[in-house]
Amino acid sequence: MVHRQHQKGIALIQVLLLTAILTVLALYITQTAKSQVQQAQWMSDKAQAHVELHSAEALLLFELLTTKKVNKNTQNNNGAVQDEETASISQRWNFFAQPFIIANNVTVKIQDEAGHINLHYPQTDRLKALLKGHGLSEARADMVTDSLLDWQDIDSIQRHNGAEQSSYGNDVAIRNGAIPSIDDIAYVKNMSTDIVELLKQTSTIYKKGAFSPMNAPQVLLQALTNKSIAEKVVSLRNNGQLTQQLFRNITGIKETDNIFFYTSNYLKIELSSKIGDSRVVKSMNIFFQPYAENTQTPINIYVSRG
Repeated sequence: MVHRQHQKGIALIQVLLLTAILTVLALYITQTAKSQVQQAQWMSDKAQAHVELHSAEALLLFELLTTKKVNKNTQNNNGAVQDEETASISQRWNFFAQPFIIANNVTVKIQDEAGHINLHYPQTDRLKALLKGHGLSEARADMVTDSLLDWQDIDSIQRHNGAEQSSYGNDVAIRNGAIPSIDDIAYVKNMSTDIVELLKQTSTIYKKGAFSPMNAPQVLLQALTNKSIAEKVVSLRNNGQLTQQLFRNITGIKETDNIFFYTSNYLKIELSSKIGDSRVVKSMNIFFQPYAENTQTPINIYVSRG
């Protein structure tokens, strides 16, 4: 009798163990199935995000080639804004890196590169004003500026506050050529991490020609004017109320051979498409030639990432 009860006890334990194993196996299969379904959903969302991004990119480039970028706004005697051009992109978009939605699930940032400092041929007063506005002393701003220029020129003559190869040994090579990537400014002597980040936000190597302060980042506007003026300009700009005349009146900056108040054809574009938990990002530096002829290319992509 005792033997039979012992056998029943063993059988019960075996049944319980088998049940536990089957339960764990069922849970594992269920979890694996859920994971596979989730991965499939992610892949589907990723593919859809790519499709949405490429569609938005095509729309963006087409409009930039076929539609005027800015309004030719003027002011009447009462100060009211009058639109001379009603079909421009600027009514829907902006060119100072404020994000906006261009299509379903796609956000865009466009920065007019003319609103940045040209690192290859920096206007030294503008660059020094930016550095001093960041808190650098006059001497330190001179040192950073001269070091940046010495790094890129083709001679071995050191500027007063600069740094040619002879300044700190032959084991460190000076480029003596134009910076090919904005990330390379980290290798220039006298460049601290915060200065590198500042220059990445406010400078470019992908532009030619004059400076367009109307599309400049706030930190650069503040360095060229002051904090209150920069904040007022940015507020008007963000609300679509800034005109060339208002900008002149507020900042006191005037157009010259090296300064203009319109959007250039050198643009930095970032598109971001998000479907579910999947995101696709693409950035491009582009030069547009809407009226290109013969062998010229209407769209010149300097660099594309993502």
